[in-house]
Amino acid sequence: MNLKGKSGTLSILAILLLVCIIVTATVFVMFSGQHDADDGLYLKVDSQQAVGIVAQDPVAQQYLSEHFNKPEWRVVKTTLVHDSLYALNGSIIQEDKPYWKVEMLERTCSCGTVKDLFVVEGYVSTDTGELMNLTTGQVMESLYDKQTCASTVCH
Repeated sequence: MNLKGKSGTLSILAILLLVCIIVTATVFVMFSGQHDADDGLYLKVDSQQAVGIVAQDPVAQQYLSEHFNKPEWRVVKTTLVHDSLYALNGSIIQEDKPYWKVEMLERTCSCGTVKDLFVVEGYVSTDTGELMNLTTGQVMESLYDKQTCASTVCH
């Protein structure tokens, strides 16, 4: 085989490799999205969007502006829940579809003892972004686990 034949073969191989890379990248981009790592569930609303939806609610905004004053005492936690969501009266708000549970917590003091937390808790549809339920209030830190409060040294 002469030198011209080898360079032509290498050129063809390089072009084929480039085409394979482009096709692979295109397929990856087309089929990638926001997926839950456990079951490949496609989520139209991600956790950051869910936090934004809760924070933009007028009731939440008022509560946050009145009670959340120390960012260093604050924790924001999102949890993807795969159960039905029920209201206090037992009625189903959302049946057997995933939703985001968004918890915004802020300590009432920087002391080392267990005190109250200011809490905003919202539930957001992963499909529509609808805020399905929102509660605000004060609760004792002991109602939350150590992992939730770890960055504010609650426990």
